Amino acid sequence: MAAGTRALLLLAVAAASCCCSLLDLVAANPPAATVADVCKGTAFPALCTTTAGEQAERYHNVVDPLTVLEMQVDAFAKRTEAARAHVAEAAQTASPAARAKLDLCNNLYLDVLDNLGACRRAIGFKDAVTIRATMGMAAQDMQNCDEQFRQIGENNPMKRFDESLVEMSENCRSLSNMI
Repeated sequence: MAAGTRALLLLAVAAASCCCSLLDLVAANPPAATVADVCKGTAFPALCTTTAGEQAERYHNVVDPLTVLEMQVDAFAKRTEAARAHVAEAAQTASPAARAKLDLCNNLYLDVLDNLGACRRAIGFKDAVTIRATMGMAAQDMQNCDEQFRQIGENNPMKRFDESLVEMSENCRSLSNMI
């Protein structure tokens, strides 16, 4: 009986040890987050999930706030390039005053691309302050484009782009608070 009890006790200790190791392993390596999980903490989660999710494979499906921020910056750059392409289209049918404002907006989009370059460098250093500053400047550029059209009393053909870019900049600022 003593040998049987001892064997049972050893088996119980081994099982407990195994379970504790498994629990420690799970605690040390929690289940991977999804892009949607990270994006829940942003100002515009649906936009974040959609735009960052498209980039996930390029990042080998690594999902953490820093990586999702990189995905957002990539998506932001693509959207800015699309806005620049739309400027060229809109200028073909715009009034002379609106064409001049579109030219200014195009220059503002170039500034945004410069700010995104600075943002990418800041991400490399996990410099959240610089990331927020560059995103603030990018948002200001979009608002400046809108203001140009308010001044001449015409509808801004870039409004849809500007609104989504401002929302993307807010998402990037939210993500920078998570790193």
